[in-house]
Amino acid sequence: MGGGALMGLAAALFSLRAMRTADTSDVLQNQSRYLAWLTVFVSVVLWLTVLVGTYVNFPPYRATPPAGLSDLSQYPRALIQSNSGTVWLHAFAMEIKEHVPWIAAMLATAVAFVGVRYRSRLLTDPQLCRMATTVLAICFVLVSFVALLGVFINKVAPLE
Repeated sequence: MGGGALMGLAAALFSLRAMRTADTSDVLQNQSRYLAWLTVFVSVVLWLTVLVGTYVNFPPYRATPPAGLSDLSQYPRALIQSNSGTVWLHAFAMEIKEHVPWIAAMLATAVAFVGVRYRSRLLTDPQLCRMATTVLAICFVLVSFVALLGVFINKVAPLE
């Protein structure tokens, strides 16, 4: 789902930049409707990703191994913390992965609200368009960074 969210964010960013206009025709009404639906789609996909990650993917990561177990491959957090070279993955990367996606989903929801509320004005008002583009770009960077951290963590301690 994270890949879908990244693709949706990229599409929304591109659409915001490509559809900017001073025109107020029927074409603009259609474009703004499609853009509003795209931002709503991105917001929903981000929220689904966050909720599934938080309540489905993270609990197995946090599982505590039984005392005296030597093979930690089934317990990713314990495996990461057992090596001094990878302990930063839990201390930094997993903390980022647990909190930053919530911020990105909230920001995407704000842009979706603006897209639905102001529709054609989002494409004709330069300040509103710039604000939405900036917030979506921040979302894109946050989600990309979290995905990269996920790759690092998955290379060291994959969830099976």
